[in-house]
Amino acid sequence: MAIISQRLETWKQKFVCCLFFFSLSGIINGQIRYAILEELDRGSFIGDIAKDLGMDISKPKSRGLKIISRPRKEYIAVNMENGYLFVNEKIDREELCGQNLRCSLNVEAIIDNPLEIHRIEVEILDLNDHSPAFPVKDMLFNVSELALIGTRFPLEKPHDPDVGINSLQTYEFTANEYFELKVQENSDGSKSAELVLNKALDRELQSFHQLKLIAFDGGNPRKSSDLNILINVLDANDNAPVFDQAVYRAKILENAPKGSLVIKLNATDLDEGQNGEIRYYFGNMVPLKIQKKFGIHSMSGEIITQEVLDFEDINLYEIQVSAIDKGSHGVKAHCKVLVELIDVNDNAPEVNIKSLSTPIAEDIKPGTVIALISISDKDSGVNGKISSSIPNILPFTLQNSFNNYYSLILKEPLDRETVEQYNISITTTDQGSPSLSTTTVITVKVSDVNDNKPQFTQPQYIIYVTENNIPGTSIYSISAVDSDLNENGSIRYSNLGSETHDNVVSINPKTGEVYALKSFDFEDRSHFQFQVLAEDGGVQSLKNNASVDIFIVDANDNPPLVLPSPSRKEFVYIESIPLSAPVGYFVSKVRAVDMDSGYNAWLSYHLLQNSTSLFHVGLYTGEIRTVRSFREHEEKLQKLAILVKDHGKPPLSSAITLNIILKENIEKELPDFIQDSNSNTNISDLNLYLVISIAFISFLFLITVITYTILRMSRARSSFMEYTQPPCPGTGGSWCYSQNQLCKVRLSAEVSKSDCMVFNRHSLNSSGNEVEIKPTPPETNQVLDRGNLLVSICNKSYTWRTDSSIESKHQWWTVLL
Repeated sequence: MAIISQRLETWKQKFVCCLFFFSLSGIINGQIRYAILEELDRGSFIGDIAKDLGMDISKPKSRGLKIISRPRKEYIAVNMENGYLFVNEKIDREELCGQNLRCSLNVEAIIDNPLEIHRIEVEILDLNDHSPAFPVKDMLFNVSELALIGTRFPLEKPHDPDVGINSLQTYEFTANEYFELKVQENSDGSKSAELVLNKALDRELQSFHQLKLIAFDGGNPRKSSDLNILINVLDANDNAPVFDQAVYRAKILENAPKGSLVIKLNATDLDEGQNGEIRYYFGNMVPLKIQKKFGIHSMSGEIITQEVLDFEDINLYEIQVSAIDKGSHGVKAHCKVLVELIDVNDNAPEVNIKSLSTPIAEDIKPGTVIALISISDKDSGVNGKISSSIPNILPFTLQNSFNNYYSLILKEPLDRETVEQYNISITTTDQGSPSLSTTTVITVKVSDVNDNKPQFTQPQYIIYVTENNIPGTSIYSISAVDSDLNENGSIRYSNLGSETHDNVVSINPKTGEVYALKSFDFEDRSHFQFQVLAEDGGVQSLKNNASVDIFIVDANDNPPLVLPSPSRKEFVYIESIPLSAPVGYFVSKVRAVDMDSGYNAWLSYHLLQNSTSLFHVGLYTGEIRTVRSFREHEEKLQKLAILVKDHGKPPLSSAITLNIILKENIEKELPDFIQDSNSNTNISDLNLYLVISIAFISFLFLITVITYTILRMSRARSSFMEYTQPPCPGTGGSWCYSQNQLCKVRLSAEVSKSDCMVFNRHSLNSSGNEVEIKPTPPETNQVLDRGNLLVSICNKSYTWRTDSSIESKHQWWTVLL
C-alpha cells in the first residue's frame, strides 16, 4: 500500500504540472479555463489569473480584482498580493457534480477601474478515491429447479461515485457450470451484470450454489468490491411472473400533485393459486431518495408520486421494479421503468446585481456603464428564455453583454437639479405560457457638480437713499440663488466697484446686505453706479454680476440763502421811492436761492411786519410793490421784515429786513441816519488800499462782461436755446434749481436780474411722493403781464426710471422771470 500511495502522489504532481501548463494557454474566446484535481488541499495553486488577464502584478489590489462563485461555497479565491488563483476549500467532485462526466466551476473575475468581467471555468478532474461498492454483501436467489435455461437474474449494481475511467469498468465471476455472467451497458453509460442460467438445475443433485462476483474500476491502481451470490434451488413453482415490457417509459409534469399516477405495470404468472398471485415492489437497487419520491401499489402495480417533483433537480428517473408470485418459494420477475419529467414554467427569472456604481456625477458622459446585472431562469427550453427591459423615459438603457449578463448604460446627460435620484425598475419576463416575470428596482443617486452659476433675483437693482444717512447702515439687500448643493450652491458677494465710487458702499459677502460707507450729500452727487459680483464656492467657481444704481433722494437740509441786493451789491436792502409812486409801483425784489431740489428748493416770500399795509410781496417772485398811494404824513422810513421759506418738510426759512425811504425828490442824498453811519469812516491808508482793490476787481469784471457779451452775440444766430447738459441727470425725478442745471437763453437787459426755475410737471416732494405742480394763477398772470418777459420752452426727452422700472417721457419747462 505504501508503494501504491507513493506512486499515486508522484502521478498527482506530474498531473498538476501538466494542468498548470494547460491553464496558461486556456484563454479561448475571452474565457479562461483551468483544470485541477479534486481533493486538493486548501491553498493549492490553480493559476496566475493576473498574468492570464494581462494585468500588472502590482495592480490586482488597486483595480479591485474579485472572484464571484456561483455555487453555495467559495471554493476558489484570489491572492490580492500576487494575483494567484488558489483553492479556498477542499473540493469533492462527487459532492459537487455527482455522476456527471464533466464537472466544472464557473466563476467570474470582476475588475474595477475600469469595469471588466471575465468568465473563468475551472474543470474538476476526477481522482480515483472511491471503490465500487455493492449495496449488500450477500445476495440470495431462490431459483426453481424448473427454471428455464436462459433465465436472467439481475445482480445488485455496485455504486462507484467516480466517473470516467475511475468508475466501474469490469466484472470478474467465479466459474460455474450452471450460471454465467452477462454484462450490459445502460442508457446512462453504466454497466450492470445479470446472472444467466446456463444449465438446468436439479435440486436433488445440488440444492445450493455459492458464487462470487468482483467489480473493478479503471483507476490506477484498480479498486474493487465483491458480492456473494447465494442460489437456493427450489422445488416446483415452475412458472415465473412475466412483465408486458422489459422497459416501461412514462412522462409526467413536474408540478404534478402528490398521489398522481405515473404508470401502471402489468405482469402475469401462468401458475394457479398462490403461485399465480403477483406482488409488485421496488428492487433493492432503487435509491432511497427515489423511493421517497415514488410509491408502488403492491397488488395493482400502479406507481404514484409521493412528493412534488422538480425538473430542475432531476429530469429523468430510472426505477427497477420486481414482481414475485406468492408461491411457497416465490419466483421473481424484473423490469425497468423510465420516468421522464416534463418541464413546467414554475420558476420566475432571477436578477442579481453584480456591480453598481452609485452615486454618479451629473456630468458623467453617456455610454458609461452604471451597473452589471446577471439574469437567469432555472427553467429550460422556451420557459428559460428571458427578455429584460427598463422604462424608456429613463436616461438609461439595458444592453446584453454576453450570455446572461446585462449592462445598465447611461444614454442621456443627467441634471441633478432636475432629478437627483432614479429608481430604475428592471422587468424580466420569460417566454413560458403563462409567462412569469420579476421586477427589480435599482436606486441610482446623482451627485452634484458645479454647473449652475448664481442668478440674481433681478438683472439691475435701483436703490433710493435719502441724503444725510448714517454711515455704516444697511441701505439694501441684494439676493442671488444657486441651484447647486453645498459648497457649489453657497454664494459670496463682492463689490466690483467703479472708477470713481470704490469707497461709497460695501457688501456683506455672506448676506448681500449693502452698507453705505459715508453720508451721502445730494448737492454733491445724486447718483452712483457699481457692479456687484456673486460667486459660488465650487472648486471651479462660477460667477455672475449685476448692475446697481443708487439714487440719492434730496432732503431739506439747506435753508434759503438770501442774495445781496441787486442795486447795492451788498446784503443791506435799502430802497428809495418817491412819495408820488402809484399803486403797484415796483420797489425792489428779494433774491434768494436754496441748494436743495424740488419742493425743498421751491421758495415762497412772506411779509412778516407791515403795520401801514403800504407794500405787498409776491408769494413766489419776491417782488415788493406798493399797495396804495402814499400820503404826506407817512413815515419817511419804512421797515419791512420779509420771510423766505421753502416747501420742504419741515420747511426751512430765512428772514431779511428791507429799509424803504420815502422821498419827495429821488435825486437827493440819503437821509441823515445813513450819513451818520458813514460820517466817522474817514479815508485812511487802509481804505485807500481797499478802494484800489475794488477798482481793480471792477476793471476785471468789466473786461469779463464785455468778453461774455461778444461771445453771446456770436452764438445768437446759431440757436435761440440749447442745453448744456441734461436737466437733473440721475435725480430720479426731483426738482432742480437753475444754478445746477441751466437752459441757455438770450436775455434782455431788464431780465438779467431774474431767476430761472427748472422743474418737471410731475415731480417728487421731499417725502418721495409724486405730485403735480400747478403755478399759482395770480402770480403767474402777474409775471406774464410783464412786457419784457421771455419764456423759453426747453423740449427735452429723457429716460425716467422709477422703482417699478416704468419709462416715461416728460416735458421740461424753463420760465425766465
